[in-house]
Amino acid sequence: MKNTLPHIIGLLAIAVLFSNCASLTGFQDGRTAGKDRGDLTASLNVSQSPDFNDWADQDDTVQSFIPDLFLPNIEIGGRYGIAENLDINIKVNTYLNLNLGAKYQFFGDRESPTALAVGLEVGTFGLVSGLWNVQVPLFFSVHPSERFSWYLSPRYIYQFTAYTGAGVGLNYLGGNTGFFFGDRHKFGLDIGYYNVGNRTLNGSTGLVQVGIGVRFSLNKD
Repeated sequence: MKNTLPHIIGLLAIAVLFSNCASLTGFQDGRTAGKDRGDLTASLNVSQSPDFNDWADQDDTVQSFIPDLFLPNIEIGGRYGIAENLDINIKVNTYLNLNLGAKYQFFGDRESPTALAVGLEVGTFGLVSGLWNVQVPLFFSVHPSERFSWYLSPRYIYQFTAYTGAGVGLNYLGGNTGFFFGDRHKFGLDIGYYNVGNRTLNGSTGLVQVGIGVRFSLNKD
């Protein structure tokens, strides 16, 4: 395989450290939880992840697709309203991804039929691996009743390793859509699609994520 030195360095860094993709789950609508309110979400997901072992065997002198593989995971997440329109959230999954973030609702309230919010998340893989991602989601949802809601959440993710710096990384562009139904505790279905590429190395791939989950209310009402 013919490589320039920058390509070799970049490929080795990604193959060693980018051994897992960022969390691609959704299960978030445009509403915030409300001040001093919160909930927990548990989900079972099947996600695609870039397969960097196969990618290393490809000839990167030509444009190619990043190979991928399917992996199941269980994810647990929680959120708490520190203000009526501002949540803090955390989620962790069996990929060993840990994400911390916040969501700000700028249109509607927790009872409005239409809601819009913006978020910011920072995630890491395995806590000590040096692998990080930054996520910027936008949340839109429609609530025809309190028993049913549909959401759409476009999202940009940048994943990088602290060992090589933020200049060598993966760009994820895509989003999630799904719905919740139920009364106090809600069941949900989430589907996500992301195109993943790299500025240094040739190649891109589309990643699909499908999950089912339950959102448990921690509130008395």
